[in-house]
Amino acid sequence: MLPSLGLGLLLLGPVYGVNILGGSPLATDEPPFEKLDHNVQPDERWGAAGQRPYPTNAWWTNLVFGSGENLANPMPYQVKTLDDGVHVSFSNKVVEAKYIFMAFVPNIIITAMEGMGSRVLSAWDPLSVTMAYDKVEFPFVRGSPYITAKYSGKTPILASTHAVISVNGEAVGSQITGNKFDVDLNNGQHWMVYTSSDVSFYVNSDSLSASGPFTGTLRVACVPPGENSADLDAHAGSIPIGGEVTAESAGDTATITFTWKLEGSGEPLIMALPHHMDILQSPQTGGIRYNTIKGDMTGIIGSVWKMTERLTSIQWDAPRGVAPKYLDAVRDALKADIGIQVVAGDPYFGGKEMGTLARLALIADELGETELAATYRENIKKAMEPWLAGTNSDHFTYDQTWGGLITINAMNDGGADFGQGLYNDHHFHYGYFMYAAGVVAKADPAWAEKWRIPLFHILRDIADPSGADPHYTLARCKDWYMGHSWASGITEFGDGHNQESTSESVNGWYGVYLFGLGIGDQRIKDLGRLLMATEIRSTHKYWQMTSSDSIYPEPFASNKVVGIVWSTKVDYGTWFGANVEFIHCIQMLPFTPISEEVLRKEWINEEYSVLSPAISSSGEGWKGFIYMAHAVIDTAAAWAEVNSLTGFDDGNSKTNALHWVATREGAWQ
Repeated sequence: MLPSLGLGLLLLGPVYGVNILGGSPLATDEPPFEKLDHNVQPDERWGAAGQRPYPTNAWWTNLVFGSGENLANPMPYQVKTLDDGVHVSFSNKVVEAKYIFMAFVPNIIITAMEGMGSRVLSAWDPLSVTMAYDKVEFPFVRGSPYITAKYSGKTPILASTHAVISVNGEAVGSQITGNKFDVDLNNGQHWMVYTSSDVSFYVNSDSLSASGPFTGTLRVACVPPGENSADLDAHAGSIPIGGEVTAESAGDTATITFTWKLEGSGEPLIMALPHHMDILQSPQTGGIRYNTIKGDMTGIIGSVWKMTERLTSIQWDAPRGVAPKYLDAVRDALKADIGIQVVAGDPYFGGKEMGTLARLALIADELGETELAATYRENIKKAMEPWLAGTNSDHFTYDQTWGGLITINAMNDGGADFGQGLYNDHHFHYGYFMYAAGVVAKADPAWAEKWRIPLFHILRDIADPSGADPHYTLARCKDWYMGHSWASGITEFGDGHNQESTSESVNGWYGVYLFGLGIGDQRIKDLGRLLMATEIRSTHKYWQMTSSDSIYPEPFASNKVVGIVWSTKVDYGTWFGANVEFIHCIQMLPFTPISEEVLRKEWINEEYSVLSPAISSSGEGWKGFIYMAHAVIDTAAAWAEVNSLTGFDDGNSKTNALHWVATREGAWQ
């Protein structure tokens, strides 16, 4: 894209020419790969709403995977949909040095005198999921401070694991009629209950039971400590039951729109997370706040949110060139690294190695080393084409059960290829493919056109922007409400979905962006930039910690980084070990030009003192990442450190490490 185009559009005002999210799919053609059935099958709980392609990594899938008895976190509440009804928890955080979690406590259980019957999903969209029991339906909507139950002729019961102290000031044994009920529990919690018409409740020691069948909506909401119910009272009649996410772009700006589908009357009250508040356009805020695993949520009044997100102007190269004093050393390393080849046959390590070659090709472009650049690209082609043709041993297959692209090894063994057959880590793996393909396309558009169909299927698996692709689900890993992605797929976890390496998630979306740039497709380019921008924003909020942050309390905050973010928990650890360098550097690798925006100097300034003691016990590959982080705050020291290394990670190289240091701002001083 020409720089003048973006400037011109911005000067003209909000003219949004590119529809990033919503609209038509990128393509609809059949996958060109072998088609197989998955050995894990969706069951009857998916109901009539369940049909391929399934949202394998959605925030709510714990409700229908495995036992179906684990939690989902619509925020600010946690919920479980069990045989006896919906269990709702609003618990305090447990804060330790190595983790923070919110334990599930069934503060309120929404059920019926006649029993609940079986449960199935009846609807889902990017901002909600609806679970239907026999004559009782629950739309769980992201950010709703109410849990809503829609009764159709059943007798409501609101139970609790706690004792009921009073309802509307009346003691246990009373019968109270009305449409608003103020419930005090003996754990100190204060819950509001709202009904769409008058109901008579008997107040029991551990429950409220209605006097007869009810048809209408019943909503429960916890009043957080120190807050009052005024906002909840004012907006209880406006009921979100679903929502849509759309986005448009102009130049280097995108506008994301959340539009909630409503029933009832009035304006809805919906809670925003800290990263929303940074970019919401003219929000009308209420006074109520909820503290959650991701910090304080702020009440927003209105059915439409518009958020303005800056899109990166970084493209193939670092914002600054190589400092002249380092140029010869970088050029020498580039020539010496020509022997690097792709040797791994799996999609993750093989993808990392293709990404390494792609980075070397771009550095060669930058330095005017045309022959070296061509050689690096030929090595990428040699490695990638068997994947695209389906002739490699761990070839792609199309899973016609769930609707997705997975490898044959992972299809046959759920533990193979980091569980990608269970839809783990797809954006990590395929982002490397997209990155490498974009780099080849930059110089050889004919190659990209030749392999367009399989390349687009890899892209569509992780980044369909429409929700209307017949073969792939909408942006599989992305949680548009949270801003970040979920790496875990069709496996239930007690703490909900999780993501470890946010930097590899960013790299996945950087790959989508560069692929769009390489083939000259503005929508794909801006889709990648938007996916990346929201991921980086959430990375800064929910993974990186500085002294100016307030998301995570001490003593956890002293770690300066989160290793794994779960739905209801954060860990200072990784899936593969507790080494400090693992925890910190898995949030940094791979180092590419976009790392410039991920690795804020203010974060590295505080984080490096926690990370640097690990140097003495780290392997050479991990040392390389530590030294590259050091370059953000001390270029001269990092240059010497990188030159002392005798080996590099398979997703890195001496050339890339030196180039990173040589393009830091301090390199020019």
